[in-house]
Amino acid sequence: MHGCTPVNITFTPEKDAYVAEFYPNSNFGDSPSLFTNRFDGCKDVYRTYIKFDLCSLLCNYIPPNSCIRYACLWFPINRNEVPCNDNILYAYRVIEDWEEYGITWNNQPIAALIPDGSTLITPSDDYVHIDITNLVEWWYSGFYPNNGILLKCDESYDSLIGFFSREYANSDYWPRITVYFTENCCCPFPCRNSGVPSN
Repeated sequence: MHGCTPVNITFTPEKDAYVAEFYPNSNFGDSPSLFTNRFDGCKDVYRTYIKFDLCSLLCNYIPPNSCIRYACLWFPINRNEVPCNDNILYAYRVIEDWEEYGITWNNQPIAALIPDGSTLITPSDDYVHIDITNLVEWWYSGFYPNNGILLKCDESYDSLIGFFSREYANSDYWPRITVYFTENCCCPFPCRNSGVPSN
């Protein structure tokens, strides 16, 4: 037992892909890179879909009866074309299931209307960190099915962001979710084991 001292565990993608408005019927599930936001004017928007398996018993997983304390999606940026007025990158809960080698712009799944996390991206940023604690708690409790995350920005102006996918040769650069949790602990504050977010 770990007592009330938080421990952390890190997950890499189970599947990831980007979709491109300019190539509405093309699939990019085998690409070593992922992209989001607008690249070169109207009708040239990119979005990224990523799913992490947080429940696999074949490798690492969060033990039952644990309290999620903090969860962060993070990854390095390999292409940053955000202009001087910055942009916000949003993480949305994906509602429908999707196939890594079948998803396209025209068949992309429905996502929640309200983002589950966000971060400001500046022209000098080379890393992304997005707090998605509530979303991971919902997945862990079973309140929402885990169909992954949609990453998108304000698509009204050009500000492309590129990063590495799980197909990239060096796994050190893949997107990750790091979760801090306490296991079998008598928590001084309510933990999220239901669909109601804690303060």
